[in-house]
Amino acid sequence: MKKKKKPVKKVFSKSKARKELHMLWSQAVRQRDRYACQWCAHDGKVNVNLHNHAHHIVSRALSGTCGSFDITNGVTLCYYCHIQRLKSEVDEYIWFRDKWLKENVGMSYVEMRGLMTEVVKFTEEYYEERKKKLLSNGLRDDNRPENLVVCKTHGEHMKNHRRKKC
Repeated sequence: MKKKKKPVKKVFSKSKARKELHMLWSQAVRQRDRYACQWCAHDGKVNVNLHNHAHHIVSRALSGTCGSFDITNGVTLCYYCHIQRLKSEVDEYIWFRDKWLKENVGMSYVEMRGLMTEVVKFTEEYYEERKKKLLSNGLRDDNRPENLVVCKTHGEHMKNHRRKKC
């Protein structure tokens, strides 16, 4: 006679939950911005690409759990603006960030940062609540613009980026 196995109780993994929420947050931010780099758009360029990055306006270190998964704390940037331009043109980024926040969120960076001072414990309940909120923002695959450049690999993306195709 075989022994019956006891059902295994799922253990809540904070690291897996944070990773999933970050992925959903990133997708929500990019879909909200229609995958367009907001800094390039501010400069009058069109840069729409599936590989564009979601950037935290108030860093995760400063915004804590509360602001890390809030889509108002995100902006879509292309690889060039996010990785290279952000580090080399700090003053220009701060000017762009402040103008973008006023136009799109209706508050300044200082006001936004002040809202993110609340300390929130990352629990399974918080995870479920935040996940539901991110999914309620309408995450879906059919929300992509027609002129979206889809590269199959990161190498192909970088080749197209250098050619200014994406």
